[in-house]
Amino acid sequence: MEVSSIRDVELSAAGPSAEKAGQALGDMSERYVVRAVDRALSVLVLLASTPTGMDASALARGAQLHVSTVFRMLQTLKLKNFVVEAPDGLYRIGPKAFEVGSSFLRSTSLQSDGQVIVERLSEETGETASLGILDSDEVFYLAIAHGQRELGIQSNVGTRHPVYCTALGKVLLADLSWPDARVLLSRIELTRRTINTIVSIDRLRDELLRVAGQGYALDAEERTIGVRAVGAPVRDHSGRVVAAISAAGPAFRIAGASHELVIKQVQKLAAEFSQRLGYSASQA
Repeated sequence: MEVSSIRDVELSAAGPSAEKAGQALGDMSERYVVRAVDRALSVLVLLASTPTGMDASALARGAQLHVSTVFRMLQTLKLKNFVVEAPDGLYRIGPKAFEVGSSFLRSTSLQSDGQVIVERLSEETGETASLGILDSDEVFYLAIAHGQRELGIQSNVGTRHPVYCTALGKVLLADLSWPDARVLLSRIELTRRTINTIVSIDRLRDELLRVAGQGYALDAEERTIGVRAVGAPVRDHSGRVVAAISAAGPAFRIAGASHELVIKQVQKLAAEFSQRLGYSASQA
């Protein structure tokens, strides 16, 4: 099949009627939102993004809520062990929140099977291997195996990284239609993290087209100087990209012939994982 776009970026078969249906579904979903629950979850998300902890005032500013409202929420969450309060008055994520989050990882074959795959990839390449999914406009790391020759590649399960400057993120973006990818990119800040970071929408479109066409993505020191990565898509039985795997290591090691070998190894294990999820190469 000829690839002319990011999952056929110019495809408009859905038409305006499908768009209206999606908007109606979104409007219907909003009707059932419980404001108190929504606010409490926003507070939890803020806490999760700040491992060092936050006080009630900082949380109120971040959630754009009154301090007294946030304080009452925190007391309820503390009672249920979703947050803990330190002697210095800072609140942090509690054990119950970790338990709930971990149940997601335990329930998905992506995480359990993916851990096996990334461990194999790490063993074969000697580099740090990761499995990630697209979540809330970011790459969420489901599994990771640190390479024996690791030099400063710091990531852990539950870590989040930008989509636009990582190999995993580019792979996940490349499966979206271009209109969807462009909307996502418009919601985030395209920060130039290194001199190699692509922050132009037009250049990102070209990059995603390249990724879709060649079947893998590169992070050429775009997130961190001195670190390169190769990512490839993991597809399910429908052919949809549900995750991506990558190998990352120091730029001086992932270069030349070694670089080409890493690309082949990442693609091979991504294809094997896809087969486990019911994908057939004949669907391509």
